[in-house]
Amino acid sequence: MKKLYFTSLGIVIVFCMFLQSASAQIIFTDTYTSTQGNLTATQLTNWNTFRASLLPLPYSKMKVTGVTGSVTNSDSCMDPVIVQDIAMRLRTFTSASPTYTWVDGTRTWRVGNCGATATSGPELSMNQNICACTNPGRSVRGGCATCFNNNGAWGFPDCGNPTVTLTVEFFYGYPCTQTPTTDIKAPSLVCPGKLFTVDIDRFYADASYSWEYSDNGGSTWQPHPATVGAFSAAIQDAINAPRWYRCTVRCLNNSFTFTTTPWEVRIAPFYYCYCDNGAASTAGLDIGNVKVINMNSGDTMLNNGNSTPPQNNTTANRAYTNFQYPPNKEVIMYRDTVYRFLISQINSAATFTPSNVAVFIDLDRNGIFDPGERVLTRNINGGSQIPNTEFDTYRIPMTAQIGLTGMRVILSSGNIDSCGFGMAQGEVEDYLVDMRYEPCNGPGNAGTLASTSTKLCPGYDYITENAGYETTKSELQKVWQVSGDNIFWTTISNTSNKDTLMRVFSGQPLYYKVRMVCPRTKDTTYTSALKIDAREGYKCYCFSQAVGGNPKNSSNPKDSSDIGGIVFHTFNTNTGGAHLLNMGAQEKRTDHTDLSPMQLDVDSTYGLTVYHTQRTAVHGDAKITVFMDFNNDKEYDAPYERVYTGYTNVGNFTVVDKVTIPSTVITGVPTGMRIILNNDIGPSIPSDEACGPYTSGETEDLMVQFNKRFAAGVGIVGGISNLGVFPNPAKDVCKVQFSGAKDAKEVSVSITSVTGQKVYQQMYKHDGGNFTQEVNVAKLSRGVYYVEVAADGQKAMQKLVLE
Repeated sequence: MKKLYFTSLGIVIVFCMFLQSASAQIIFTDTYTSTQGNLTATQLTNWNTFRASLLPLPYSKMKVTGVTGSVTNSDSCMDPVIVQDIAMRLRTFTSASPTYTWVDGTRTWRVGNCGATATSGPELSMNQNICACTNPGRSVRGGCATCFNNNGAWGFPDCGNPTVTLTVEFFYGYPCTQTPTTDIKAPSLVCPGKLFTVDIDRFYADASYSWEYSDNGGSTWQPHPATVGAFSAAIQDAINAPRWYRCTVRCLNNSFTFTTTPWEVRIAPFYYCYCDNGAASTAGLDIGNVKVINMNSGDTMLNNGNSTPPQNNTTANRAYTNFQYPPNKEVIMYRDTVYRFLISQINSAATFTPSNVAVFIDLDRNGIFDPGERVLTRNINGGSQIPNTEFDTYRIPMTAQIGLTGMRVILSSGNIDSCGFGMAQGEVEDYLVDMRYEPCNGPGNAGTLASTSTKLCPGYDYITENAGYETTKSELQKVWQVSGDNIFWTTISNTSNKDTLMRVFSGQPLYYKVRMVCPRTKDTTYTSALKIDAREGYKCYCFSQAVGGNPKNSSNPKDSSDIGGIVFHTFNTNTGGAHLLNMGAQEKRTDHTDLSPMQLDVDSTYGLTVYHTQRTAVHGDAKITVFMDFNNDKEYDAPYERVYTGYTNVGNFTVVDKVTIPSTVITGVPTGMRIILNNDIGPSIPSDEACGPYTSGETEDLMVQFNKRFAAGVGIVGGISNLGVFPNPAKDVCKVQFSGAKDAKEVSVSITSVTGQKVYQQMYKHDGGNFTQEVNVAKLSRGVYYVEVAADGQKAMQKLVLE
């Protein structure tokens, strides 16, 4: 354990350096002989140096020990509240201080005056009065310059004391007896180039502290060259760009180690970082009240402070006050508007003192109070119209930059300067101004509406956006409205002045518009209505989408993967960019179903290429599955209609393979195709059955159409065409499907074994056109069968395999 010692032989200071342990004890020790008389100057200095070292720290224990000959006596206080107060009283004690008493169980501790002068210090005793002769005594009289051989003892008479070595120890910090836990304690915003402190909120005794920093968001870390303090783990730094910090705490007497969660310190906006300023003296003049009034509307925009009483005011004790941070509010100002500024003064003295007063506003938002930005210059000289107050008006120019900026109010008995040069008595106050465009005085342009999609299938979300609206006038109010028929409109709650709305499509077409009102004139304008319509039913399949979330400003989004490109027959799409750190990889689902269906031939094979992109810097494997609705029943029947399963890895993030179209498909009609890329590479319903939400990846939906260029299957006759049995092979249930036989009213479905035995026959009603019927084959033995359909004198047959 590193310790800070104070002895009459000299001051030995061991400071905690980088990768060393910070001090966990502050120790006083001195030897008083039985015949030395009064304390020496060196002994008095040793005691006072020790007292001065008792800075406000998390003290947990105080221990006093006396050694006389071979006898050692000691007592301790383990109450942190009492120990911290004793340390503070010892450090701040003067000859005019009273006696302080603390009861700690059976021990009563006291700090009081025993021969102390303005340059010496108090007595510390236990279970006895201050400056009392007690046998056995328990006192440390390290500050008594006139006690003459009554210099204290611990367990022996303290008047005419024997030779004794007295030690006082203050322990601070948590014991490092288990894995440390602590967090970084530091500002989140700092001004460029200004020193600030980075610390931890739980200091440990007998531990080393190793600080690291990162200038690239935590990708790489470097040892920080600063040294920790003598009594804490804190370091100081000054930066001009964002920086991350972390600290590793290592217990010295065991193997316990802990590294804090990284903490980011960012550069503060310019309006928090104006030049330092303040009066040279806290006594005398101060700003009493600051008032700003909008002369156009009569509204008071700022009324801060109390200007009474003007003299003998005990609150006139400040040199600088910052009113930029909450709960203080910004002062709202508008361009091309006249404001009256009123500044009053107060004084801690009994007599009036003339002053100079000025107000600066950083109108060009360049972080400097330029000479031309002084909006008020007055003198409070006793002849003011309002006692102790001066005022003036100022019109905010049309060239004032829009946004938050700084306002500085200065009152001084000397010169006025935006950075405080030449000030004597007085005060500086800083405020934030919210500079806005001049208020509206007529109708505003409500802009236009757009949406991420204007045709959707039920269950999918969409975002509508209002853009191009009037932004160069203040006070214009916007609100969203919705209608089911484009006639009767309802205002949507909690949408005032919002640019975007996110909604989930229920299947009901809706219309949106934005209403804009100028409150001063009541003029009202609207955007054109935007319709969100239902997508055609045949393009809608079960819900499939990544839902993890992928905000653009996130360095570690839950949804980190996308389909960056697909090449399949005539379909070719590529969003561009690299495999990793691709900021375009932020889609949940992409709908291509409005494109013309791809024309695919049955019994044909097509090449498939899928390119995997990610927002993150580190690759994550993904599972790719492809589905086609062969039987056009608006469902993806797995596993038969799952036509491809593959995986990406760090060395193969572009998957290249082939897909074969079987002969038993419904031809001549558009049907669905779905490609899913999912970072969950294990078995899952969203990947393996094509339906449901998943965390990271993307779904892309397309339309295809199957065509037959030659006869397929067995025994297709006349008007019955495209006979299909799905899935095939089947297990418990299969679907029989065909088109044609438009005049048939009934359809016969029979199943025959390879030996000619009819094992199933059933008649079904039919209204002509496409026919689809589910058949339960669970009770049939596994093997090969023939399915025959007959309708209107026509027959067709297809082989079926049960497994």
